[in-house]
Amino acid sequence: MTTMTMTTMTTIETMTRAELAAVTGGAKSPPAAAVCNRQQFDWMAAHMVPDSSRKPGVQRHVVAADAKLCGFPMPR
Repeated sequence: MTTMTMTTMTTIETMTRAELAAVTGGAKSPPAAAVCNRQQFDWMAAHMVPDSSRKPGVQRHVVAADAKLCGFPMPR
């Protein structure tokens, strides 16, 4: 028995600026209550590194974004 796998080809189309300007919708973020987790935030804050750092850790801007979204105080 021979099995054949079909793949779908992706097509690329060029949009005009007018078509692009008319695009609406997109991904919607879940409500803060669904994503805010104090225990996870505290872990991220404890492992925060400067934005310019190449060391392992959670960059400051990520912690700041979660603090703003969730209403948590931003650690210094």
